[in-house]
Amino acid sequence: MLKVGTILLAIGLIFAGVYGLLLVFSPATLLSSTLEARGETYEAVKATESGKAFIMQTRHLGVLGFCTVIAMFFVLFTTFNKGVQWAWWAFLLVGGIAWIFGLVLQILEGDMLNMILHIIGVVLLAFGLLLPMREIFAKKA
Repeated sequence: MLKVGTILLAIGLIFAGVYGLLLVFSPATLLSSTLEARGETYEAVKATESGKAFIMQTRHLGVLGFCTVIAMFFVLFTTFNKGVQWAWWAFLLVGGIAWIFGLVLQILEGDMLNMILHIIGVVLLAFGLLLPMREIFAKKA
């Protein structure tokens, strides 16, 4: 199950990487949904100085997220796939904070598009961590 978990987490990281790149190169794709849930449009927000700063910060957060994805790929293929326990905890902590916080935020805002994307991320993370759990935390004799 360790191999299956590794594959699911790799798919989840690719998914998260695409999400981060969308925030960087096409923030309107994801921000429009969030703004519409609040009764605003991307174009109206983009026309203001504070809106431009908001979009720039969103791009910056996309870069931070993408860099985290790259780091977690190293963790995945150097330690997690060998069953190292701290790597499992690292995925739980980093992935859990990112996906679950985002999911709660999207639920509170009523942003259906991003909520669905976060549910996909949570499911990939959950199965990627739960399936190999017995293997990783097996009692060593």
